[in-house]
Amino acid sequence: MTQQSIMRKRNELVALSALFALCLAAGGTLSQKPAGTADSPVELSGEPRHHPKFENEFVRVLDVTVPAGDATLWHVHRRDNVVITLADANLRIETVDAATAEVQWKLGDVNFRKATYVHRAINIGTTSFHNLTIELLEPPVGFSESSVLKETIARQPILENERVRVYRVSLEPGQSTTMHTHFLPGLGIAVTSGKIEVTTEGKTRPDRLTLPAGDVRWRAGQVTHQIKNVGRTRFEGVDLELK
Repeated sequence: MTQQSIMRKRNELVALSALFALCLAAGGTLSQKPAGTADSPVELSGEPRHHPKFENEFVRVLDVTVPAGDATLWHVHRRDNVVITLADANLRIETVDAATAEVQWKLGDVNFRKATYVHRAINIGTTSFHNLTIELLEPPVGFSESSVLKETIARQPILENERVRVYRVSLEPGQSTTMHTHFLPGLGIAVTSGKIEVTTEGKTRPDRLTLPAGDVRWRAGQVTHQIKNVGRTRFEGVDLELK
């Protein structure tokens, strides 16, 4: 082999090595499809508009914001989930193996989706889309469903299925709920900002809370309480109970 042939082979190997190094730096292979497409969706943890907010063994809460004109990557939902809308918005939802839909989301909307599905959301409106996506992980155990039925006599849920029961809390300034019992663990979520006073059975003094919109509070077990709006604006919230 001539010296010229040796140099040509060496240059070819250097070029191939450089290409391979660039591919590894990008986190892929020469034949890998680009991530975030319908054919190669990202996991929910890798979608940049879904931000972790709260997690325990039962739920994972993601704070999702999609500005006007923006879109999520194609991503996969592997858990049943509840979505609570925190701002009005117009969206185009594209889902693998389903028809594309244009929807108007309203402040306080609550929706349930069964896993598994792949989709992306495109904000076609003029306002930012904001929601909390609550993934349902392990169901709680050791709670009596027969006891829960007593509560539904006093108030009806806005959403109920085999995984969750959801109640809406709407209070004008100075207005209070009745004293009521949550028999199941779950989440209290502020849809709007507000100032509330919570009187809990067994506590000597009520708690006064100033809540931002999107505030999430975990309730580990049975509690009996009353909520009063001590602010100057209407307060909207959601109670989510896990079955």
